Amino acid sequence: MTIGEAFTQKDLDKSVLIGYYGGGNYGDELLMEVLSNMFAKHNLKDISISYQTPETFSKFHHGFGYSLIPLANKVRLVKTIFKKKNIIIGGGGLWGMDVNFNIFLLSVLLFFSRWILGKKVYLFGVGYYNSTTKLGHISAFLASKAANLIVSRDEEARGNFAKFNKNTHLDTDIAWYLRDLDLSAYQKDVEQLEKVLTIKPNTLFVTLRRFEKNNKNNYKNVIEQLVATETKRPLIVAIMEPASVDPQGYKMLQEWQQAHPNIQIIDFSFNPLALYLLFKQHHQDLTVISPQFHVIITAYLNGIKFFPLAYDNKVRELIKIIAPEGEIVDIKTIDRQKVAAFIR
Repeated sequence: MTIGEAFTQKDLDKSVLIGYYGGGNYGDELLMEVLSNMFAKHNLKDISISYQTPETFSKFHHGFGYSLIPLANKVRLVKTIFKKKNIIIGGGGLWGMDVNFNIFLLSVLLFFSRWILGKKVYLFGVGYYNSTTKLGHISAFLASKAANLIVSRDEEARGNFAKFNKNTHLDTDIAWYLRDLDLSAYQKDVEQLEKVLTIKPNTLFVTLRRFEKNNKNNYKNVIEQLVATETKRPLIVAIMEPASVDPQGYKMLQEWQQAHPNIQIIDFSFNPLALYLLFKQHHQDLTVISPQFHVIITAYLNGIKFFPLAYDNKVRELIKIIAPEGEIVDIKTIDRQKVAAFIR
């Protein structure tokens, strides 16, 4: 069963949607916006969404009339779960390298909701990877046993989930469903983004990412070398989260921009579908270098050449799907020569 088939075959009204939404990460906000459109497309109206910062919701999302539950308000979240029929975990590599104690608590909550409260639990477009920690494996086990249905986004996740739950199926990441949606309502978002970005022929779109301490690599230094040498080519350098989340990273971008007039910089402070549509409109002029899973998907879905860079199993599995014959560059072995060869 695919995610699309679940939307047509399962009664998903009266659901609470849970993910890493509201933290300002491009990938998570993209997943939520796609799911919101899918709920609306299937005329599902009784939907509540757990969201970390409701005060920033309108910056990243269109309103669909769904209620927001502040993630910090655990009492309200539990009360909402009591009232709803379903819990939907909407995408993401939750059980991977970046797993934390909150994911463990979420997994416990899912287990309790299924076996004590009798709720139906659906995991859509999720990932469970061998690169996760011991806590991640325990959390994934609990989530697997809680789920009525698991739709994984790649083969590694399917195999891992299937060890604990036979009702596990293989599909794609939720972002693939962008292609089935009417995105005409987002044209104004694109126009707003084009006011701050000018895309010229042969533009290189580069993103930075904060990494956990256990994933030390040379990526930032390589990009710094790239910025210093590619002084003629139009460059857009971005952090795919708000400047308030990564002020140090954004300050570095500002310093690069001051030193090099060919550089434009942005932080993620707009509707995620605006970037998708901007890429679509300018696909012939762009090349992408990014470690972020969903920036790579955004490039791929629009036919844009991307650097096959993997920092975790989830990205490696993605590149196997979309570029099965090509080389995958491990982020721990990246160097300036590999990037230069790609650009040439």
